Amino acid sequence: MAKGSEVLNEFMVDTFYSILHEEERALENLSNGKLTLKEIHVIEAVFKAQKTNNNTFSNIAGALRISLGTLTEAFAKLEKKGYLIKEQDQNDKRVFYIVPTPIAQMINAEHTKWHKKLIDDMIKTIPENDLPNFIDAMKNLREFFKK
Repeated sequence: MAKGSEVLNEFMVDTFYSILHEEERALENLSNGKLTLKEIHVIEAVFKAQKTNNNTFSNIAGALRISLGTLTEAFAKLEKKGYLIKEQDQNDKRVFYIVPTPIAQMINAEHTKWHKKLIDDMIKTIPENDLPNFIDAMKNLREFFKK
């Protein structure tokens, strides 16, 4: 592996695990150990989908890039824990929406605050004139991982 590749690989691995570790630690404090990181991301996806009335099981599974069965399993656990419920469409009885409960709203709001603080703190470490290039690089990285 070329020197630049080694540095980039080390950076990606370290950064990925550092972010996951910090998010898991914050989530532990936030939910008193009642939610997993995957579960909080399901809740987050429900809120995002709900903004555009796309909070059906299939739309959320697609947004999370997981199977409908995997989402159904996660939903069942979150429903049992009191974070999500399902509501039937009034016009098309075949369609069900995933809806967050008030406790999920509180958890999501705190999780959103955590993300905002993370980004705000990170931006403080980047010189202002480097920020546009950094954002462009992150956009390219996101597109790479979407493929």
